[in-house]
Amino acid sequence: MQTSSVLVAVEAVEAVKEGRIRMKMNTKGLASAAVLAGLLTVATPLSAHHGDAAYAATPKEMKGCVVTEFDWMNPHSLIKFDYKTETGETQHWTMEIGSPPSMALLGWGRTTLRAGDVITAYVYQAKSGLLVGRTNKVILADGTVLADRDDSTPSRYGPEQK
Repeated sequence: MQTSSVLVAVEAVEAVKEGRIRMKMNTKGLASAAVLAGLLTVATPLSAHHGDAAYAATPKEMKGCVVTEFDWMNPHSLIKFDYKTETGETQHWTMEIGSPPSMALLGWGRTTLRAGDVITAYVYQAKSGLLVGRTNKVILADGTVLADRDDSTPSRYGPEQK
């Protein structure tokens, strides 16, 4: 649907340029600007949502993470947790998961995680080195595994970690 809207808008601009549509001189510029603004509005979402290049190709495994906050919100929920490295340094991480409607289909819910819960986190870390990333999966203290996708959907971020 968006592609056909773009084609219609391009055709309208060409028609004005070629004189197939007659307009007063002062309105040609205004019409062209309006069509261009419409094109930008329609075309921008096509390339704006999520590239994979910002994340590492394989997830980082972090055991013994302590949840500090779980934000169940659109467009992506956030899991914030503290992770103690092998050297004893405490790192404050944030990882995103999908939207609440899509995650609910995979077993997640508003109360899945609470501050103080201990989890194992698998996260595709940002290549920038910041302590942020995209969730691969979370293993709860009782052994429940919650992923950011179902088994029939291949990961966009790299191979699944078993």
